[in-house]
Amino acid sequence: METKGKFIVIEGVDGSGKGTQTKLLSDFLSQKYEVLNKHYPEYGTPIGDLIDQWLHKKHEFSPDVQALLYFSDFMKDRELVEKYRENGKMVITDRYFTTTIVYQAFKGSSLEKLLKLANLFNLPKPDICIYLRISGETSLERKSKEKPGNLDRHEEDRNFQDAVVQGFDKVAAENVFCEWVTIDAERSKEEVFEEIKKVLNEKLGI
Repeated sequence: METKGKFIVIEGVDGSGKGTQTKLLSDFLSQKYEVLNKHYPEYGTPIGDLIDQWLHKKHEFSPDVQALLYFSDFMKDRELVEKYRENGKMVITDRYFTTTIVYQAFKGSSLEKLLKLANLFNLPKPDICIYLRISGETSLERKSKEKPGNLDRHEEDRNFQDAVVQGFDKVAAENVFCEWVTIDAERSKEEVFEEIKKVLNEKLGI
């Protein structure tokens, strides 16, 4: 019988290195497994593009509508994620519902309601969520260098990023929705990746 695959989420505030570590991990695991990579919001799709327009202030939505938009983005891939996992393949996502828990709960959506919706619609639970922790100050510094003059409404708001860091710290400590592991991402990408590999070996045997 084929070994069941794993669903791994890389999380953190803007600028924490999620994209870099997702790529490094995908390349590493691809040596032994078939890997499905996803990035949320998934720009280039109808739902992802609507989220992008909202992030760049072309639309205004209430916190509950924002939450449902993000939720729909994850739900469209539910069957695909479960198929990969059941067939012994690896799923790696840069952000997931774990982001929505923090961002939308901070904005006023009920955490209890969000978790009930996830349960109602059978949203796949990650086997582990790797939280790359940096400060709000580091987030703003990194994103300003990466996207000078083109930050979205979240990236440009230092106070918001500080609050989101606190939110991630809390849900990670309480293992909300799934198991979380916090990694200090203020270090070099090489040091962070070595710790990610160590965590996945210890927690998931990969």
